[in-house]
Amino acid sequence: MRDWMLLFWGAPNQKTCRVIPQQCRTLFVLYAFLCSPLAHSALLLGVSPGDSCLETYQMEIARGAEADLPLETMLEQELLAFQHSTPDLSEITWYQCDADNVSMVYYGAWFNSGAEQKRFFENHRAKLERKFGQPSFDAFDLGWMAKLVLWLDGKEDITEKLTLVQWQPENSGMIMLGYSRLNVHGKAYGVTMSWER
Repeated sequence: MRDWMLLFWGAPNQKTCRVIPQQCRTLFVLYAFLCSPLAHSALLLGVSPGDSCLETYQMEIARGAEADLPLETMLEQELLAFQHSTPDLSEITWYQCDADNVSMVYYGAWFNSGAEQKRFFENHRAKLERKFGQPSFDAFDLGWMAKLVLWLDGKEDITEKLTLVQWQPENSGMIMLGYSRLNVHGKAYGVTMSWER
């Protein structure tokens, strides 16, 4: 990252950003947002159970997402649904509404490559662990006893089929993060997250 900072800030004896500081700050912020692991990093787009459904709708429209149905229809059905797609990323979001507040958030992101998918998954797993601690269920790290039980039940391949991590923090419901096998808008590498209270 130091090399990138030199590009925008210049070496200590240069006056690059002293001449046009606002443009340099803008370029640095753009780099930090688009090129760092923080890109697409807002956990569930910053929405959590209990948030206002109307404000969530407004946030989705403001970020350029397309609503699947008119607002009134979605509010009547108590389900907000959106799609947002670029050449590199396709997103699907659903929000279950209960008494004008979000009761469940579902977010899916699909990429063109497995490397992008894995980076996104690992980034969000780390964020969830920082916020909620160790998962209550981790299909990627079951331990020998759980593997033995699954083997005895004839379900030894479950970790290939059930690729998810789950948290059940106290008073916060259930949060799941997993890989998706769906193909969305020609992108076959997905990650899904949900949070239900």
